[in-house]
Amino acid sequence: MARVRYCASCGGRLPRGASSRRRYCDDACRAQAYRDRKAEQRRLDFLTLLGQAHYASHRRLIRALTCPVCGRATMARASRRRDAVYCSGRCRSRAWRQRASRRARSAA
Repeated sequence: MARVRYCASCGGRLPRGASSRRRYCDDACRAQAYRDRKAEQRRLDFLTLLGQAHYASHRRLIRALTCPVCGRATMARASRRRDAVYCSGRCRSRAWRQRASRRARSAA
């Protein structure tokens, strides 16, 4: 009796006559796994860069890589604008509200 093997990406069953080297059930799962590996590598590279900046005390680079509102690490890549400053819309709105309240206080 042949051993039942499963897709490394989605967990679905592999076809019965599949090669022993086959890991994914179809091309979509293989492509998704490739994108996941690339995204993980980008995250690792980003965290390495951030760690090196902390180690070398590059304040300017650290400021460019962290959200000024909440302090979370931000990464401007393909899914975000290259000149992104905030990590999310929530932080962008919070910063705008803080600026607006400062303007209102100074005008009064």
